[in-house]
Amino acid sequence: MRRLAFVAISLLASCRRSDPPKPAVQAQPEPVAAVDQIGQPGSTNLTPLAGLPHALDDETAHRPATKVPVERVFSALKDKGVTLTAQHQVLASAAAASYCSLGVTADTIAIAVCEYPSHDAALAGRKLMDSRYAKLVPDAVREVNGNTLVTVANASAHRDVRDRVLETFKAL
Repeated sequence: MRRLAFVAISLLASCRRSDPPKPAVQAQPEPVAAVDQIGQPGSTNLTPLAGLPHALDDETAHRPATKVPVERVFSALKDKGVTLTAQHQVLASAAAASYCSLGVTADTIAIAVCEYPSHDAALAGRKLMDSRYAKLVPDAVREVNGNTLVTVANASAHRDVRDRVLETFKAL
């Protein structure tokens, strides 16, 4: 019996008490996108855009009477060989305008045409655009004809196209 007790005690003494296994720690995945900051480029918060379709519809419904409407400008540019690969309405309130449309050429020259309620409003819009977007689009050139403002941007490497756009617009 002593021998059995000795063997049992020896076995118990030789066995280490093991702690229960620790659960595997899973690494937290890196976030796919940066923390959302409203108004910052790349924002994932699209809530502010919910009213965009209504705003664009409202601007279309309340276009001012103008001697040089957007459609006339783009039609004249087409006649002068300035081909647009894309054209669509853009939010006019960003330019303090009543209605705006943007056309882009294959060389990524952007041509924005905005209609204002008056000539003075168009001049004020040009001043606003020159100050607000000077750093973002430093090569932008703007002209006013009546109560319509045209902006040609990203054309410093294509001065011939820029000049053709401006000359065509002034002649309307």
